[in-house]
Amino acid sequence: MKKCYKLAITAAIVGFGLGMLNAAQAATFTVNASDQGWWAAEGGINGHNDNDNTNYITGYIRGTDLRNFFTFDLGAIAGVSSATLQIQRFEGSVSPTETLGFFDVSTPANVVTHKNSSPNNSIYNDLGSGKNYGTFDVTTSGDPNEILSFALNSDAIADINARSGKFFSIGGALLGDLEEHDRENYLFAASGNGPVAKLVIENTDSTPVPEPNTLGGIAVVNVAGWWLKRKRKASLGI
Repeated sequence: MKKCYKLAITAAIVGFGLGMLNAAQAATFTVNASDQGWWAAEGGINGHNDNDNTNYITGYIRGTDLRNFFTFDLGAIAGVSSATLQIQRFEGSVSPTETLGFFDVSTPANVVTHKNSSPNNSIYNDLGSGKNYGTFDVTTSGDPNEILSFALNSDAIADINARSGKFFSIGGALLGDLEEHDRENYLFAASGNGPVAKLVIENTDSTPVPEPNTLGGIAVVNVAGWWLKRKRKASLGI
């Protein structure tokens, strides 16, 4: 009985150590946008913008076509397995639903942030073309304070991983004929005084540098192994 009790304690110690070694390495990070805003197409009525304006309205309003962007400093984040863009709803047009697409942005972050150069067809087109990061039907009515979450697809995940240590931008555009029947179609109006967008990232890097608790797990296993070896020697009279 005494021997079985000692074996049970040993198994528990080893199991605890192995559990620490096999602990999930996944971690969730929330990155605030370093900049956000809109760019207008040329030829509209109200296409001029300001660098300090954080309003991220997108669509067709007051005779002007607008697309938005969100830029994030990824720091050293790598091994990303999922990413969700979170932005506040604010105000939408009278249409019950708008179709919103997110796209890759080839314009450098230090260029897209100079919003006072709007209107600009090249940047406007860039924000709504290229690789699609996801398309969503968004209702225009609802609580203006609601935070909307958009799960980005595998193309976005690949680009986030490729931009580790750099800036990463997302372009947003309403899809379809925005000027149909001369009716305004837009999302996120009056968003200039709201919180910045957030990128919620899950990291599951399969080869991380050992964390302190992992090293602790290694130590526990080693101690347990030493104790078992010592007991065996004692039983053999060594």
